[in-house]
Amino acid sequence: MVGDAMGGSAASYRMTVSRRHIDLTMGCRRAVLPTCIAWVLACGASRVPPTLRGYDILVAGQDSQSVELAHAMKGLGYHVRQNVKGGSRPTAALIHFLYAEPGPVQPTWLHLRLADTRSGLIVGVAAIQLDSALRTPHARAVAAVQAISAP
Repeated sequence: MVGDAMGGSAASYRMTVSRRHIDLTMGCRRAVLPTCIAWVLACGASRVPPTLRGYDILVAGQDSQSVELAHAMKGLGYHVRQNVKGGSRPTAALIHFLYAEPGPVQPTWLHLRLADTRSGLIVGVAAIQLDSALRTPHARAVAAVQAISAP
C-alpha cells in the first residue's frame, strides 16, 4: 500500500496530500488578487492612447529634438524604434516640424504627426505653441508628447 511504503497509513497520506492541496490553493488565491491589481495598475499607468497602443513609433532623426521626443515617448510607455524593420508590428513614423505665420509677432508652433508606415494614414496629431517656458528641446518634447497622449 501507499501508506505502508511511506511509513504511515493510507489515511494520513491522503490527509497530507489534502493539506498540501489546500495550502497550494490558498497560496494561489492569495497571489491572484495582488497579481491582478498589479496588472490593472500597470495597464492603467500606460499613457499611450488606445488608438496607438499596438504601434511601434519610428523616430529616425538624430537631431536633438528627435532624440528628446524619443526619450519622452519611451517615458510615457510608447515602444520606440530608430529603424524601419520589415515584418514587425504596425509602425507609425513620427514627423515633427515648426510653423509660424509670416510676421514678426506671430507665435511659433511645434507640430507632431504620427503616420502609419503601411497605409500613410495619420494616426496621431498634436500641436503646441512655443513660448518662453518651452525653449529647450527636452521641454518641447515633453509638452508635445503629453499633447499627443491626451485623450
